[in-house]
Amino acid sequence: SEDTTKTPGALTRAYGAPSPFEKLARAPVSVPFTSFTPLQDLNGIITPSGLHFERHHNGVPQVDPRRYKLLMHGMVAKPMVFTLGDLKRYPAFSRIQFVECSGNSGSGLVNPVANATAQSVHGLTSTSEWVGVLVSTILREVKPDRSATWALCESQDAAVMTRSIPMEKMWNDAMLAYGQNGEAVRPEQGYPLRLLLPGYEGNANIKWIRRIKLGDKPFQTR
Repeated sequence: SEDTTKTPGALTRAYGAPSPFEKLARAPVSVPFTSFTPLQDLNGIITPSGLHFERHHNGVPQVDPRRYKLLMHGMVAKPMVFTLGDLKRYPAFSRIQFVECSGNSGSGLVNPVANATAQSVHGLTSTSEWVGVLVSTILREVKPDRSATWALCESQDAAVMTRSIPMEKMWNDAMLAYGQNGEAVRPEQGYPLRLLLPGYEGNANIKWIRRIKLGDKPFQTR
């Protein structure tokens, strides 16, 4: 016989959510401030923003975008401070790019288990479409000294995560991303602005970036 069952429809919502029948989730681990993407259950290459792996060092800072500022200084002719609005007025650039933690796949080598999954072993990598402004665009505004060969990139988090990045990389394809998969970068991924360095291990892709200082040698960072 024909099934004539009718399912009542739900009303529209301001922000969509997954079906209650879908149970995809990141896997928290005992290491603080870390979660793993369920790679084995995803469809396609893009990781939903809410399932992008997390790795941070002192919690997720809640940065007010209205008060956000990025300082560019050091060996430059024109030190400048940019608001988020300033950065969004430059030509936007889009890139589909994965980010991978330097510790990805480590658990499979250090402590292999029989019931391991792609998530538990390799889940510290995720892929998003990132949108933002190329660092090279901003560098042309501040006019770096020719002898500037390194950039100190500093986070606004409580750990003050900081890395030295070669200027060759900053000029080549480094990006300041404010968009992720069609919306603002998620807080766990560096809202309102993060550094994206294709091919560099995750810890160099500074989230919640607030300062870039140029110099002629690597900076001492922990």
